Amino acid sequence: MGMFDKMKEAKNMYSNIKKAQNEINKIKVEGVSGAGAVKVVVKGNHQIVSISIDEEASKGNKKILEDYIVAACNDAMNKLEKETKEKMGSVMNLPGGMKLPF
Repeated sequence: MGMFDKMKEAKNMYSNIKKAQNEINKIKVEGVSGAGAVKVVVKGNHQIVSISIDEEASKGNKKILEDYIVAACNDAMNKLEKETKEKMGSVMNLPGGMKLPF
C-alpha cells in the first residue's frame, strides 16, 4: 500500500469517526436506580437531560435519595460508555473488548 493509499484510508477513517461522533451526540440513555425510584437521562455529549424522582422516594431519607441519584447517573454514564465504544469500535473495526483512548 502506497503513501497515497494510506492517506486516503486515514481520511476515510477520520470521516467515519466524525460521523460516528455525530450519531453518538444524538444518543439518549436512561439510568435507573432504587427499583425505578430515580431515573436520569443523559445525552451522548454527557449532558444530563432530565432527572425524575418518584414522589415516595422524595419523601424518604435524604441520604438514600442522594445515593439513588448518584447510582442512576452512574448507570446512565456506563450505558453511554458502552454504546459509545460499540459505535466507535464498529467504525474503527476494532476487535471486541479492545479499549478506546476516549
